[in-house]
Amino acid sequence: MPSIVVVGLGPGDSSLVTAGTSAEIKRIPVRYLRTARHPSASLVLDAPGGATTFDDTYDAAATFDEVYGHIADELLRAAHESGEVLYAVPGSPLVLERSVPLLRERATESGVEVL
Repeated sequence: MPSIVVVGLGPGDSSLVTAGTSAEIKRIPVRYLRTARHPSASLVLDAPGGATTFDDTYDAAATFDEVYGHIADELLRAAHESGEVLYAVPGSPLVLERSVPLLRERATESGVEVL
């Protein structure tokens, strides 16, 4: 089953990122980053193979609903294509992160596991 591994980059600099998150960043070669505008984003961007960010989507979309819908659709497409992708978000994926609940909802409908 295709999967999306969601990790949080913590509240600030890279010293606050957990060992588990660091290991997943290294392990999964297809990486997406909600935004590069976070102090710990460099951990994902500088990993071999880098990462795709959604900063252009934020700049182009008229609403946050459009942004989060695009993010969910792109991650689901990538998971089906690659088998497994990483999605890194600022802070915690479960606290004030609107893209993750939408992703989980759409993943259930499309046969993708969100971890």
